Amino acid sequence: MARKPRRKGGTLKDGERRQLARASRHGPAAVPEPAECALVLCDGGSRGNPGPAAIAALLVAPGGDVIEQRAVGIGHATAAEAEYRAILLGLSLAALHGIEELEVRSDSQLAIGALRSDTGATEHARLVQQVREAAAEVGTVRWRWHPRTANEAADELVRALLWP
Repeated sequence: MARKPRRKGGTLKDGERRQLARASRHGPAAVPEPAECALVLCDGGSRGNPGPAAIAALLVAPGGDVIEQRAVGIGHATAAEAEYRAILLGLSLAALHGIEELEVRSDSQLAIGALRSDTGATEHARLVQQVREAAAEVGTVRWRWHPRTANEAADELVRALLWP
């Protein structure tokens, strides 16, 4: 039995339908609670792996106010590369605003694990080195993994670019 054609104006792909359903279940993204130092919330993603990719970062003051947020399309990249480049974006925002103590939060276990380790990730060693160099320019940086549900603000910015 053949499927009925989709009605005009409907979504074209399963990924788009999933994004619309997810957006309808979740309200606006929450900003994290006040912390003892500035925070960077970052996320990267791609539509396909590799595929069109985007990154986002939010710089949050210790009091919980968003200092700056930025989201950028980065062309064709893997999801892992987008995660590292999102961390670089967050570190550049921190440097731009003169932040000297920072906690970087990401939902990428791969990236946070590589940055906490003394050995560089084999496949992404160049990006890990770039992130470490950028972190050295900022000052004191702590790396923290947190679940995707705690990263909604950055995730929302990435999804807006990948699924407009």
